[in-house]
Amino acid sequence: MTTPIIALCNHKGGSGKTTTAWHLAHALTAETTGAMHRVLLVDLDDQATLTNRLAHSITGSDIETEPTIADALDSGVTSTYRYTPLLSYIPADHRLAWVAAKMQASSPNHAYLVRALRNLPPYDLILLDCPPSAGIIMINALAACTHTLIPVTASEESWDGRQRMETMIAEISSVLAKQITPLGAVLTMRSPRSKTQDYYEGLNAQAGLLGAIPHAVGLDADQRIYTAYQPIASAILAKLAQEQPCSAN
Repeated sequence: MTTPIIALCNHKGGSGKTTTAWHLAHALTAETTGAMHRVLLVDLDDQATLTNRLAHSITGSDIETEPTIADALDSGVTSTYRYTPLLSYIPADHRLAWVAAKMQASSPNHAYLVRALRNLPPYDLILLDCPPSAGIIMINALAACTHTLIPVTASEESWDGRQRMETMIAEISSVLAKQITPLGAVLTMRSPRSKTQDYYEGLNAQAGLLGAIPHAVGLDADQRIYTAYQPIASAILAKLAQEQPCSAN
């Protein structure tokens, strides 16, 4: 059985990719989804927002763990780190931008991440937190992934970013002659009902809207956001289960 590798992607920054990666990973490892799954988070953004969120949760300071995904892409030696018994991660750091420039200058240059993810410990799912740019890191993410999930906000810019992302996914799929299965969209930072909200929720439904995440503030904001990701995690697991061939009687 091939491990599902899900790229969380949108060409518009600020659409909720990192928040989705963080909460979805936790929801996928929780008993509420029906079974606890071993999940690997991979930070592919040189700003390392996901990495630092993990670090602040563990130590209260920015992470200084090395090697990172930059080292894995540069040398092919990949190190993973344990966050919880079921959740592991590969961190990122600012050197990823420099490594990406080296990758860009080589040919072929699309399979670095595929190689970096080989020979890992067993995981049930791998989540790729992708950068917003359509550069070589994004190309590598799409070359490595089996599925995509697109976080979007109720804005024209995020909607346009989703459309550009879908075009790029189709192009990479065609060029590499590989199947990339869309899991749908997640509407993030959902505001109270309005005509604009209704409009974009309708548009996002065209992309297979899996659910909406509230724009939450206050002491319980993180818990409210996490709770909204739980049914989305269950929906993703159900979709993945449907793809598995039935065993012979």
